[in-house]
Amino acid sequence: MLNNTIKRYFAPASTGNMSVGFDLLGAAFAPVDGSLLGDVLEIHGEAPELTLTMSGRYLHQLPSSSAENLVIKAFYAFEQALGKTLPRLTLHLQKNLPVGSGLGSSACSIVVAFYAFNDYFGQPFNQAALLNLMAVAEGGVSGSVHFDNVAPSYLGGLQLMLPHSPKICRSLPWFEAWQVVLCYPGTVLSTKAAREVLPKQLALAHSITFAGALSRFVSALYSQDEQDAAAALHDWVAEPARLPLIPELTAMRTALSAMGVLHLGISGAGPTLFAVCNNAMIAEQAAHYLQTHYAKNQDALTVVCRLANAGARALEN
Repeated sequence: MLNNTIKRYFAPASTGNMSVGFDLLGAAFAPVDGSLLGDVLEIHGEAPELTLTMSGRYLHQLPSSSAENLVIKAFYAFEQALGKTLPRLTLHLQKNLPVGSGLGSSACSIVVAFYAFNDYFGQPFNQAALLNLMAVAEGGVSGSVHFDNVAPSYLGGLQLMLPHSPKICRSLPWFEAWQVVLCYPGTVLSTKAAREVLPKQLALAHSITFAGALSRFVSALYSQDEQDAAAALHDWVAEPARLPLIPELTAMRTALSAMGVLHLGISGAGPTLFAVCNNAMIAEQAAHYLQTHYAKNQDALTVVCRLANAGARALEN
């Protein structure tokens, strides 16, 4: 029997690394105005063939063939993992995140797809199994399996990855007053390309500094020491290598720091930047500055956000 009830699902945008936690920290964000920042997938029912239509602000950045879309690839990966043939679906994706932006765009499409299929077909996979499927699919896009975008997009909040642990990740505390300004300049930066410039090895002293900064940040979150947490937000791994790809960063960081912004960093692999602010007034000033000095074309996006405590979920029709 065909099921023609439309089901709608959403997954939020995410920021990987958070400067201090390369491949180990990720956060989901939601606009302070209550709007949705992320992708929406609709399941319109079962059909003889699997089909996908698309809409959204960033539709023009997607492959023209729906067969190449991550949602379609996720369906077949989900089916293969389940080990049985599934009914075909009529799908519609609202692509609201720019591709190659550092906002977890590919992870967002993957997360909303896997979450939707798991829900629609009776939740055959538990949380850990589904998260692993998401990470493998994301690895096919970025060139390596990592969880720092899929985990927060799926689970919400600020997530600390736990390598070699069956728990995969753990939710961390946050500062209630903190707002984060996300600014995408409108240009694309391939995650694979951004990873290719990274150092292949870190010196022992450099590794200790990186581990110490991450430890300091996590400790400050649990202690609710805002000043120490902000001071720990320094990228010792990726930013030195990626700075030539975003040469404006240093000057903008100096200007925003003078306004009271706690930190300006690269969101994921970039080019999106994120500005951490401890009150709404500074966040609005930072948003205006970034929109004026960093946005480059009509695809640019600047939005003031809070931490999104909710991750992927079904939406009411």
